[in-house]
Amino acid sequence: MARSGEEARDALLDAAERLFAVQGIETASLRDISIEAGQKNNSAAQYHFGDRAGLVAAVFTRRMDRINERRLRMIAEIDASGANDVVSLTSALAIPLIDYVTSNHGWYARFLLRTEFDHFAITVKNALPVSLPVKELTNRLVEVLGDLPPKIRRNRIEQMMTHYIGAVADWEWERDRGAIRLTPAQLKQDVLATSCAMLLAPTQISTEYTTPTTSPGASHDS
Repeated sequence: MARSGEEARDALLDAAERLFAVQGIETASLRDISIEAGQKNNSAAQYHFGDRAGLVAAVFTRRMDRINERRLRMIAEIDASGANDVVSLTSALAIPLIDYVTSNHGWYARFLLRTEFDHFAITVKNALPVSLPVKELTNRLVEVLGDLPPKIRRNRIEQMMTHYIGAVADWEWERDRGAIRLTPAQLKQDVLATSCAMLLAPTQISTEYTTPTTSPGASHDS
């Protein structure tokens, strides 16, 4: 039985999410994605999404719409409570993604990680309305971290974003391999703790390493 247009579109999005995650945004071809989706017409991806930018935007938006529902609720809670701090803002960024990925199968976190390092994908997703909640939260973090030099501030936020997406992508891989290292609750706690630590760390640290010494005659038993 032939697939409906909506079924074909969903199959293409599933295939694109996986191939973009595995092969890279620029490497996975529209033809390969059409074949992976089981489409008889090798131009099916182009037919449904126009071009690579349209397909990347559709893959990014499909799940981010759901994730942003939670983000927007958390932003509203922050505004209502006045808790516009590093922990609350970082939680609103990371926890909705973690909850979605740990509750749904797919390749979305791994796809997102690819988009963090691909200039083409960055340009596409940054222009989408669905990116606005993340921009709102990162802009608020810029203000909250106002005591840091501007370049350090931006660098830390970028590192934190890559860190939490990478941690969730790694969890996604481990789940698919049947070797989960952390429960979803542990993942949330660890990602939040390390992300906040990254943002709040001192701007300088000594790189000198002093070897511990022992006094003469001290025991060296292990």
